[in-house]
Amino acid sequence: MTVKVNWDRNPVSVHSEDSAALNHCINYLRNRHGLRKHSVVMPDRVEGGYIFFLYEACDPLWITEFNKRGE
Repeated sequence: MTVKVNWDRNPVSVHSEDSAALNHCINYLRNRHGLRKHSVVMPDRVEGGYIFFLYEACDPLWITEFNKRGE
C-alpha cells in the first residue's frame, strides 16, 4: 500500500489507510537510511486512516523508493 506525505506540514506527516504500511515505512527508513526520529503510528482523527510524524529531515526520494517497492 502506498503512503502519502504532507511535506508542507511541520512536522512532516506520513499517511496511509493501512497501519502496517506505515510500520513498514518506518522500518524501511530506519534500516535503509538511518532515520530514527519519528512518532508512533496512530489513528488519523482528521482524515481517517493512520498517520505518523517525522521529526528529522527525510529526502522525498526515500519515500518514492519505498512506494515503488510495494508495486
